Amino acid sequence: MTFVVQGNSVFATGPVVGEDYIKFVTVTEQPGVERVVLLNSPGGDLWTGMTIGRRIAEKGLSTVAAGYCASACSIIFLGGKERTFSDAFRPDQTYIGIHGPHDKDTKIVSPQQAGQIYAFYKLRMGDKFNSDVINKALYSMQDAGSLLRVFDPKRLPARVTYHCVSSQSLRKDCTEFKDQDALTLGIITSSDLTKIEVPEKLREIPKIFGRELNQGFLDLEDFYRELMISQCASENCRRLIVNFRTIGLVNAKENKALAVPVTGQGLGVLSDQASPEMAFFGAIYHCNHGLDRAARLCETQVVNDFDLRGFYSADKLNSIDALAKLAAPSEKFFANEEYGGGMTSAKGLRTQKLLDSTPQKIDGIQTFGTQALVLALKGVAPPVLIDVGQSGSTLPGAQSLLRGGLAFDDTNRELAYQARFHGLLKLLSPDASAPIIFFAKNREWWHGVNAAMRAKNLGYAQVGWYRGGLDSWQAAGLPVVPTIVRAVAN
Repeated sequence: MTFVVQGNSVFATGPVVGEDYIKFVTVTEQPGVERVVLLNSPGGDLWTGMTIGRRIAEKGLSTVAAGYCASACSIIFLGGKERTFSDAFRPDQTYIGIHGPHDKDTKIVSPQQAGQIYAFYKLRMGDKFNSDVINKALYSMQDAGSLLRVFDPKRLPARVTYHCVSSQSLRKDCTEFKDQDALTLGIITSSDLTKIEVPEKLREIPKIFGRELNQGFLDLEDFYRELMISQCASENCRRLIVNFRTIGLVNAKENKALAVPVTGQGLGVLSDQASPEMAFFGAIYHCNHGLDRAARLCETQVVNDFDLRGFYSADKLNSIDALAKLAAPSEKFFANEEYGGGMTSAKGLRTQKLLDSTPQKIDGIQTFGTQALVLALKGVAPPVLIDVGQSGSTLPGAQSLLRGGLAFDDTNRELAYQARFHGLLKLLSPDASAPIIFFAKNREWWHGVNAAMRAKNLGYAQVGWYRGGLDSWQAAGLPVVPTIVRAVAN
């Protein structure tokens, strides 16, 4: 974790790791320290979390959760004599996350150590301790992503406490505890929100796919005036721009973005989002799709008054250059892309557990290894390459179809999604008779399988699938380029 002392508070943020206890002891020995503010921590090392939590209890310090505080962080939080939430972040991003222990490297669940966590929670929660809820959090786990989420109960709309057994669980399949919240469970000692000022050095730099936003506009007002002229044919469009311009950004709680079509007039805007990245993708989605018009490819121009126009032009040149220099590796496969999945088959689109071993082959779809893909891309008639993963890096020449590997059990939702997918795919690959290859992150991402099967079902004649995906490509030492997002399917 990173520790910063400001006034009477120690601010702690980031993953909990082995050496953090010594650092924590050092900072809390400074005179005047009375509370620990836990700022967006995913947790980490169990032993360190337990020792820091006990240290806080011994010193009688109070704790404040600002943003999310999960796993080992929740243990640290429970050490506080007085425990509260802060309103520094949005309500949906402010919660305590509890789950059982697992191996930090393999992520395999190891319930043998859950007893000591249970005992510590019981001690700290006192008379409000609910064994049914805590037992479910600690022992009902399919993987390390299992989590009991307990939200700030003060701010509206109220958010129900719920537990998911897996990181891949659909929200509707998670168990809700409608009569339990952070106060009734004894996780916090007061529902009053604690006001804090996040230290300057801990304030997050806005990023899109890991890339910092730092380019401002020379004259933002001129940009919006020109945008109205170039993109608006109606008063409603102009009103959208005026309203977008006046949306305030308050204390990192709100993010906004504006996207425009690659060709033609119109725009897509989205505000009140939890992160700049969510606003970025959401604006593209709203620009891509409309009730009374065909799909269109779009580019985000503005995020939180930062200028993103240079992202696209620079990234396109990088991709062209990397593709021109691409050379086939001497080996056919990398990162075990040819192995696993022998007992798995793709009989239809998969709607759940999309992070799972994929089959080695799909009926009617050609599976590509890394070497074969490079040779195809360097061939006389290279395929259209579609990335349905969710990474900030991709293969040279690839076009991103973000969230393009999903499928749904609900018929209406599935039909609507397929219409959006097809509309965007026709723009990315207009010729259904030309070769097209889909890929995602690696051989354990079904998104590439789903997208390839969906394209085949929609009439694309030469559909391929790169099973190894981005991970195998990088394992081969091949170049990657920034992902260019112009199409968002969901």
